[in-house]
Amino acid sequence: MYQWIRSYLYNRRARVNVDQTKSKKFLLRHGVPQGGVLSPTLFLLFIDDLVSEMPKGIKTALYADDLVIWCKEEHASTATYRMQQAADRLNAWAEDWCVSINKEKSSTTLFTLSPKQKAGTIRLGGTPLREDEEATYLGVTFDRRQTWKPHIAQAETKARRKLAILRKLAGTTWGANEKILKTVYQGTIRPHLEYGSTAWSTSAKTNLQTLDRVQNQALRLITGAMKSTPIKEMEKLTTIQPLCQRREAKTMVQAEKLKCLPDHPMKHRLSNLTKNRLKRSSFVHESKRLSRQYREVLPQNTLPLTQEEEETPKATEKPGIQICTSVPHVTSGEDQNDTARQALTLALIDEQYPKEAWIHVYTDGSATNAVLNGGAGILIQFPGGHTATSSVATGKHCTNYKAEAEALMQAASFVQDSADPCYQVVFLSDALSVLQALENDKLPQLAKALQMVRQTRRVVLQWIPAHCGIPGNERADELAKEGAVEDQPENSVSFSEQKTIIKALMRPRTNRDDYHTMSREQQVNLIRLRTGHNRLNAHMNRKFKLAPSPTCACGQEDQTAEHILQRCPLLDEERKEVWPSPTPLQTKLYGSRQELEKMTTFITSAGLIV
Repeated sequence: MYQWIRSYLYNRRARVNVDQTKSKKFLLRHGVPQGGVLSPTLFLLFIDDLVSEMPKGIKTALYADDLVIWCKEEHASTATYRMQQAADRLNAWAEDWCVSINKEKSSTTLFTLSPKQKAGTIRLGGTPLREDEEATYLGVTFDRRQTWKPHIAQAETKARRKLAILRKLAGTTWGANEKILKTVYQGTIRPHLEYGSTAWSTSAKTNLQTLDRVQNQALRLITGAMKSTPIKEMEKLTTIQPLCQRREAKTMVQAEKLKCLPDHPMKHRLSNLTKNRLKRSSFVHESKRLSRQYREVLPQNTLPLTQEEEETPKATEKPGIQICTSVPHVTSGEDQNDTARQALTLALIDEQYPKEAWIHVYTDGSATNAVLNGGAGILIQFPGGHTATSSVATGKHCTNYKAEAEALMQAASFVQDSADPCYQVVFLSDALSVLQALENDKLPQLAKALQMVRQTRRVVLQWIPAHCGIPGNERADELAKEGAVEDQPENSVSFSEQKTIIKALMRPRTNRDDYHTMSREQQVNLIRLRTGHNRLNAHMNRKFKLAPSPTCACGQEDQTAEHILQRCPLLDEERKEVWPSPTPLQTKLYGSRQELEKMTTFITSAGLIV
């Protein structure tokens, strides 16, 4: 290995090619090959001892070649003395290992709330370092008073620049629909508004509101709604969370992670009493407040994170366990109706796993709102015609994923203990994520349980679509719900489970709405009619004073969405052509796709501009 790495680094030569003229070769004596897979690891090994060279009282953070050094002292003069010691050690290390430090990119910043404290000069190799009012590390800007205003201003500028993408993708009558625009926003704009938020989420409310205004503008571009449309209406329709809720979720996740690290210094700060000398909030204050707020619904016992992972049976150690994560010709999404899914799945089961030769094990898991009171349901059908069922409570704090995995665990145990002579068993589950995790060796305990069954039987795990009328799957779902209402034991959760629970608590509930399947122009008309914020006379007169009167041209009442869709005598013929029989307003605005298309057809035929 040593000789191989040595040959990778030694005798490296390079030359340049300009206008088909090649220079002579130069011997590269420093650094590692750029773009090499091994290069980052070698550099990290090389620079690793730099941190250990620092004097007592100095803290460091090292990410690749970006190094930040700091200390905390009551007086600036003491801090300057300690930082000068650290700079001397850094310079000595660099000279010992022939490393050059870019002094032009290096700077110092004194963080203090006191106007009386003055920063001293720190020299690196005899060169005084530049003193800055702000310091940027890994994309986060720290200002002297930790107000985070400069960082938030930069984030706002970057995000607003990206909003131009949404404007070029759609107008009110043309372009991409809400689904595409939402994906663009969440992938390219919102990350700028959230990066490093666990550090700066305690900034002043006025600073945070500047970011909220960027998202509000994005919501209007995504939906095509008018400027006066309530923000909550757009958030509800698009299921885009308010930034404040997402910041709270990230703070809670970060706090839980720190609590799970036994040796992390923040673990003790989060568990000890908090000092309140200043009115300013902090990450610790905020995380404790959120912990108290969600105490009733969040698990209080989280397992510690350890470096050692449980030994997992590798794929080569699981002979005979077959995992099938698809059913031929069954598609995802709404492209296929439930009847077709049911027929295709039952045909597969009858053909590949006939009841006369296979034990059929249907499993399912359930949890309230995907995070509370888990239950596992198991239905076992033996070739002889007899069946066995079981409902198991899987814990007060339990995700759907954990309940599904526990159902397979319990089912494997039942099959292992069964005296039935049938040699073949198929586990039929709609938990695709669990089967994929098992396939990728991420569920060691479940893999071990299935391996025990494999010692006496042939084992197959087959995914089946959920809620499409497959009798065994529907019965397992009922059993899982029965298990969920049983007495639930208090249970500890892993950090990943705690993270899932926190996100599920904050995630907005989604309802089926065919609005999302329509074209851009139809979506814009629909949201404007639903919210009442549109270009009809009633709204334009009362909100903007841009219409001379709120009254409709018919002269009978105000021109609102309800009036034009239900009662306006000038539009009777157009209404009867689209809706021959009386139709409630709720159906016209919130009904099936067919009803929504009728409504947009009516708006077009009536020549209305909404």
